[in-house]
Amino acid sequence: MRLLPLLLAAALAAGQAQAAPAYLIDTHVHIDPPVGVYNGVPAAIASMDRFGIRQIVLMSPPQPRLRENSYDFDALRFAREKYPGRIFPAAGGTTLNAMIHQTPPAAVTDAVMQKFRAEASRLAAQGAAAFGEIAVHHLSMAGMGPNHPYEATAADHPLLLLLADIAAESGVPIDLHIDLVPQDMTLPPRPIYNPANPAQLTENLSGFERLLDHNPNAKIVWAHAGTDPLGTRTPAVQRALLTRHKNLSMSLRPARGGPPPMLALDESRQLKPEWRALIAEFPDRFVLGSDYFHGAGGRGVDEAEFENFWRLVCALPDPVAEAVAHGNAERLYRLPAAAPAGAAFDGCALAARPAQERSGRPGPPPAATRPGPGMGRH
Repeated sequence: MRLLPLLLAAALAAGQAQAAPAYLIDTHVHIDPPVGVYNGVPAAIASMDRFGIRQIVLMSPPQPRLRENSYDFDALRFAREKYPGRIFPAAGGTTLNAMIHQTPPAAVTDAVMQKFRAEASRLAAQGAAAFGEIAVHHLSMAGMGPNHPYEATAADHPLLLLLADIAAESGVPIDLHIDLVPQDMTLPPRPIYNPANPAQLTENLSGFERLLDHNPNAKIVWAHAGTDPLGTRTPAVQRALLTRHKNLSMSLRPARGGPPPMLALDESRQLKPEWRALIAEFPDRFVLGSDYFHGAGGRGVDEAEFENFWRLVCALPDPVAEAVAHGNAERLYRLPAAAPAGAAFDGCALAARPAQERSGRPGPPPAATRPGPGMGRH
């Protein structure tokens, strides 16, 4: 993978056109809890087939406590068995995340640590593709409904540090949600937020770096690069963190485009030069992660995000496009190579089609429920 920056530079200098990657892997996928996993999983497979996505890492959204319709790894294992080689469940978005958020850092005892380690080790031993989705700081978003939770804990919480150790021991990566607060700040006055969010947000960047430094062998994938509800996750901030922390990777969520620098796509949904340069500098550190809620039918963005996946990777030359499309995910999540899908899928042609030529796909949700630019969805 060290050759990728040199190969990318050469391809850019030559201006060479690239063929579409063979397929995509989506490393950050949910089933909408009210829909239920047995209804949502077939919807996920159908969507995957429409957009050339051969494999997904399926996980619970981060839950601060056990809630109605909550699910986690044990409820998703059937999907791995029913669709072998296509669906790989992650673990801990409900169980481990709830233990973290229900236990203040000062209340972590040896008994709590032993219980947490036992559960995380069990999940790893049973083949969890990742620990996640785990939340450090998770804003409550209006587009996800009035009960969408606000979650916040110390990024260097003792149980998060323990999870990093278990991740290093097992080779299972951590899928981490942290809405970044580089310094204490006031919540921006935007209608995208629910009242559950506090008016004042506490700095969490230093704790995040302590978590990254705690065990350099722990692979941590910071979810939702390319959209950001606070506007703090700029290419410059991410470049600095990627430079300082070799165990940090990021999953790209190109849900929307627009002028703000935290958005990876521009208004025409094309990859911005500054984001292309960031990926070029760290070509082995980015994967795709849609944050899509299968079966939602009105929460979050529509399936056009998967076309944005193709827009993003088709703006990169080989071998970087292949790495971001699927190669990095196969390495980070230890996934097997995807089985051939039959006829080749030309994702770059799909992404280039005008919107009026698309048909047979769900349209966007009503404007009243649709997230604004950069908004997170869970």
